[in-house]
Amino acid sequence: MCDIVLPYSVLVVMAYQHLFFDLDKTIAPSRQPIEQPMFTLLQNAPQDIVIVSGQLCDKIAWQSNQLEAHYLGQNGNHALDRTGNELWHTPLTETERAEVMAHIKALQPLLDVTLRGEYNPIEDRGAQITFSPIGNTAPVELKRVYDPDSKKRLDLLAKVPFVSETMLAVIGGSTSIDYIPKERHKGTNVAKLIEHNGWHKEDCIYFGDGLYPGGNDEFVIGVIETRLVRDHEDCYQQLTELLNQ
Repeated sequence: MCDIVLPYSVLVVMAYQHLFFDLDKTIAPSRQPIEQPMFTLLQNAPQDIVIVSGQLCDKIAWQSNQLEAHYLGQNGNHALDRTGNELWHTPLTETERAEVMAHIKALQPLLDVTLRGEYNPIEDRGAQITFSPIGNTAPVELKRVYDPDSKKRLDLLAKVPFVSETMLAVIGGSTSIDYIPKERHKGTNVAKLIEHNGWHKEDCIYFGDGLYPGGNDEFVIGVIETRLVRDHEDCYQQLTELLNQ
């Protein structure tokens, strides 16, 4: 009896049955809706799609144009399955919130901009707090040029380290610092979803723009295979090549 040799393209599809993605600067422009070519590519992909973001789940839904996918909002601390059923939700404690707000206050004298309330610089999302000196909802053109290489935010964290027994501060999105739980981050929550669904880690791959020290995708490294992307356009190109191999 001879062995059956499958075409390489079939082997690739079998190798990755579950595709995990960051949201901002990965499948969509930062804080902007997904573009139609990416939406169509993900919608038609035969694999499971998982979006892992610091955003709220309803914001993930809006930004992804209601793409049918698992949503791991707030770095996975609020999880919905592909039909919208809640899997878990673990908010911060009041003590953790107080630690974060004290740190944000300590950073403010070092900022090169004045906080503008109308741009929503501090967002308490329940399971994480996000601080953007330029403003989380500032105009895109302002956000694009504020800190494109993350150096301003990394410098702030170097000058005023965030010290907490249970929380971390990581670089998030294009202008923000995300305050997240040490033991409940993208890495642990990706692993949690894989276990919950009975998937195998070797069947999974994660795409993100923050796969560097201090980046908000760093914790996925070592959990499943990862691919660094520059932005949503690079992600589209890499994903297209992967699916068409």
